[in-house]
Amino acid sequence: MSTSLDELRKEADDLGITYGKTLGEAKLAEKIDAFYKAQETPGPEVIEEEVEEEEEEEEVVKAPQKAKMSEKDKRTKRRMDREAAARELKIVTIVDNDQRVNNQTTTCVASCSNEYFDLGTLRLPLNERIEVAVGHIRTLQAIQIPLHVRNTKTGLSTVRMRPRYSISFG
Repeated sequence: MSTSLDELRKEADDLGITYGKTLGEAKLAEKIDAFYKAQETPGPEVIEEEVEEEEEEEEVVKAPQKAKMSEKDKRTKRRMDREAAARELKIVTIVDNDQRVNNQTTTCVASCSNEYFDLGTLRLPLNERIEVAVGHIRTLQAIQIPLHVRNTKTGLSTVRMRPRYSISFG
């Protein structure tokens, strides 16, 4: 077996052995020998030794990074997940429930943005099947308009809020 570090690395790569780039020549030679031993007599002892060595190296390298960036990474991942969910496309039909302008309107305007991402402002056609981002759909679902309902006992009207747009999926 060759003892040059470059040749040991090439041999480890050919065998599919993972190793750290800063791993010394002696340790890499031990890993290669352990791999050959495992191929000859697969036993739990050899496998456990390899796993322990890999865990020790990972702990030394990765422990400081996890402590520093875990909160930031979690927030970033949550933001990215929310943006991906908002950008997901659905096929919907949008109907305007506002009776004051229902017979005249043919489009509605929806915008979706926050401090982290912006999906833009869209002019969407009404009463047609269209593909829209979930963020825009949620914005349209949140719009409420007043509905005056007459109370039969008192004869007075009360105001109830109802959704402006009916959105049917599919």
